[in-house]
Amino acid sequence: MKKIILAFLCILLLMPSAIAYDSVLYQQQLDAAGGNTLRGALPAESARYLAQKAPTADLDIGESFASLLQTVLQDHRTLLREGLHSLTRVLLVVVLCSCAAGIRTAAGDSLSTSAINMAGALGITGVLLSDLHGMMGLCAQTLEQVSTFSKTMLPVMAAAISMSGAPTAATVLQGATMFAFDLLVRFITVLLVPAVCAYIAMITVNAALDNDALSKLAGFVKWMTTGSLKLLLTVFIAYITLSGSVGSSIDGVALKTARFAVSGSVPVVGGIISDATETILSGAVLLKNTLGIFGLLCIAAICIVPFLKVGMNYLLFKAGAAVLSPVCPKNLSGLVGGISDSFGLLLGMLGTCSAILFFELVFSVSLVHVS
Repeated sequence: MKKIILAFLCILLLMPSAIAYDSVLYQQQLDAAGGNTLRGALPAESARYLAQKAPTADLDIGESFASLLQTVLQDHRTLLREGLHSLTRVLLVVVLCSCAAGIRTAAGDSLSTSAINMAGALGITGVLLSDLHGMMGLCAQTLEQVSTFSKTMLPVMAAAISMSGAPTAATVLQGATMFAFDLLVRFITVLLVPAVCAYIAMITVNAALDNDALSKLAGFVKWMTTGSLKLLLTVFIAYITLSGSVGSSIDGVALKTARFAVSGSVPVVGGIISDATETILSGAVLLKNTLGIFGLLCIAAICIVPFLKVGMNYLLFKAGAAVLSPVCPKNLSGLVGGISDSFGLLLGMLGTCSAILFFELVFSVSLVHVS
């Protein structure tokens, strides 16, 4: 999450202000890069969140993001209520278990404590089963939507980067990002989402048996999931930074050499051609930066609702585990805390995929060769 916020701030800082630009040239370059296809690649609901926003040169990211957030919050006012409803069902199970424990005491230990613990653990997971299944399905669906959108966005960004005088860097960035993102989405949907299911099953059995028989195995699954996400993100950022920087240096040298050759070797009109080339490249840099910001808004429009839903449940169940710990058995409060951790794992999966595309856009915006 910290890396996503950092990427968002970086793209704000790297975006140069467009005081003056050639609107005709900008539109021609936008059409040539295919920038008008980005909105059509969005899911219908995400496109509605963006209202009439488009990759125009005067696009205001602050106002656009505020408008996006306002629209989403208006359409999903029940997010907090839904989370509290799930937590209330858990509280009801805990109250029933406490009542059963009271009956056990009044009955003179005629009821087994282990039976009450097992019923409580299975009851908590049972009442949340539909919610957990829905969250995992939402996570997988969002990843597929982002993956589908990236197949349109990345070629468009590569075309814009090439126009701005960095064809080598464009090829490297597009190839690296598409390969890494496709690999990550497959890895998450095939391995990590089932791993979260296994984690929930393990902590449920552990709580039902009221021992630590599966605690280390559940901890390993959690560590493997978070560790693999961190590793993939770190490797990708390192690769895109190194290879993109090398490609950027090559493009910079080639562009300056071409300008010098045209300006010095072509009589009379050499300087005019060089100046015209610089004007075209300046417009292409503006286009590239605008497309980068619009791409950022599109990714946010796809991910913001799942982020809010999963994040809300994560915070509520963390708080619920803390509140329930003094009034319920340790195994049940630990189960509620483990379920909140599973929401955190889903949040990490969404965040990692978003961060990869965010960093690619930030790096793309930073590739300015006009000087």
